[in-house]
Amino acid sequence: MTDSKHDAPGVTRFADHEVIVPPNRLKKALKRAAAGDYDPLAAAEEAFEGLSTQFATWMEDECAKLDEARGVVHAQGFTADTRETLFRAAHDIKGHGSTFGFPLAADAADSLCRVLDHTTELSLMPLKFVDQCVDAVRAIIREHGDVNAGATASELTKSLRALADEMVGTTADAPPETSPPLAPA
Repeated sequence: MTDSKHDAPGVTRFADHEVIVPPNRLKKALKRAAAGDYDPLAAAEEAFEGLSTQFATWMEDECAKLDEARGVVHAQGFTADTRETLFRAAHDIKGHGSTFGFPLAADAADSLCRVLDHTTELSLMPLKFVDQCVDAVRAIIREHGDVNAGATASELTKSLRALADEMVGTTADAPPETSPPLAPA
């Protein structure tokens, strides 16, 4: 036998169908916070705010890794290892950029990631494009505090995106890339 109304499924009948609402046993486990109780969301936001003073330093470190990876590519050429190192460095900036307040640096790094990801023949990877992307990321991070740099950085990232689209063979009007279906057709 059920203990409460939350243990029995609810059934609402309509002329042509029924809606069955399964029991919600989690409601018994739910505890309402009283005023002054610990708020994990507020604590997380406070911790995030405390770390935000370090975001610029972290992005500069990520930028140095990207520049170092580019230097290795110039010295050794494109190999599977140098490509992977360059891709990881750009991907880290792409992933952290928006979170750390550098969305335009993330966009520039994304252009490099896309081209690296889609270039199957390493000898065809243009080093000039790599240099443009890395230099763009470095400049965006370096000039982040300058109020006039935003418009220039935006135009720069749009240009890099257009170049990446051209190199990958897509257009801005094309639908975004999608994952393959999980289930067979």
